[in-house]
Amino acid sequence: MEPCGRLRYARRVRVCNGLIVSVLLCSCLAARGRAAPSEEAVTAASTPRAQAEPEELEREATSRARSRVVDLLSRLARSPRFALGHEDTTAYGVGWSGDVDRSDVKSLCGAHVAVYGWDVFGLEKDAPRNGDGVEFEHMRRLIIEAHGRGGINTISWHVDNPVSGGNAWDRTRAAHAIVPGKPLHARYVDYVDRVADFLLSLRGTDGELIPIIFRPFHEHTGSWFWWGGANVSAVDYIALWRFTIDHLRRARGLDHLLFAFSPGGGEIHRDADYLYRYPGDEYVDVFGVDHYYGNGASGLVRVAEVVVRVAEARGKIPALTEVGARDGLNAAGIDDDWVVQSLVAPLSKSPIASRIAYALAWRNASAEHCFLPYPGHPGVRSFETLCESDRVVLENDLSTFE
Repeated sequence: MEPCGRLRYARRVRVCNGLIVSVLLCSCLAARGRAAPSEEAVTAASTPRAQAEPEELEREATSRARSRVVDLLSRLARSPRFALGHEDTTAYGVGWSGDVDRSDVKSLCGAHVAVYGWDVFGLEKDAPRNGDGVEFEHMRRLIIEAHGRGGINTISWHVDNPVSGGNAWDRTRAAHAIVPGKPLHARYVDYVDRVADFLLSLRGTDGELIPIIFRPFHEHTGSWFWWGGANVSAVDYIALWRFTIDHLRRARGLDHLLFAFSPGGGEIHRDADYLYRYPGDEYVDVFGVDHYYGNGASGLVRVAEVVVRVAEARGKIPALTEVGARDGLNAAGIDDDWVVQSLVAPLSKSPIASRIAYALAWRNASAEHCFLPYPGHPGVRSFETLCESDRVVLENDLSTFE
């Protein structure tokens, strides 16, 4: 579908909602068959609230939805508990895919995670599904459903290399060619616009744009992505980040988004390391970090404490935006109860590290590539006990923070 088609779809939704409201109002008045309205009714109808257009009501609903998510994350960050997240959690799990209202976590704990992770790579080239096989129409439905239940959604973007045409792991230098004023800038603008069109299609029952924690250009401290480390200069990385956020906010009107900055944990040893190629406070809302490691704390507490300290100093929300056992829970040498003993327990014991707002585990693609327990995993019992405790926050616990 071309971008203009996606925009027409979004507008039809808004206009349709407006027509529905009008029909309901007219039917109501006709059924009641009342006489001329009273003076009080005329006065009420002339107030700005009564005359609000559907788009104004949607903007108000969007503002409320965003404020709710910010408030939830802020309260979580001030508490010793943190919200548990999982990538693609309701899209598929170990041994299943596409089932209705299912996740590996819900199968074990009776509730979904509080934070839902998604990735829109492939959308920049108008692919029907992302690089992990999730159809974008299906992803849209799952995001809307999670929002409807009160969950929080975050989206990363393993964007393809716009110069070589390869994937995100193609390290051909590209940033210098797509920043403003450079030869391939228009191509990159088209990439961002396709993502913007998708984000504009994510709406709740009141017409509100669904708040999203958007996480572009992650793990830039390493050199495995075309936007990271030795593959890009500091000047181009910062320019690329700032343009992307400015375009989404100003050109496309997506001022309901939260933006997450997330370096790789392996490169963070002290507070100053966290601000490597930092684009500026006005361009970041969530201070995250991506960290994978073996048994035990393995630097987790140190990294989490750095994130919390730096985030609190700048008034930002701290989070583990990706976390997991190196090579997955079933990799050789990984303890069966890794999630409890190597993730939750170390964080809980640190008064600083425990102030992260959420920790998002990576996806359960298969038994060979999974990052949270699933039915049949040897760590099921300890994970179920964890869910019954007050150490982590699942979706049905979020209401206690509102």
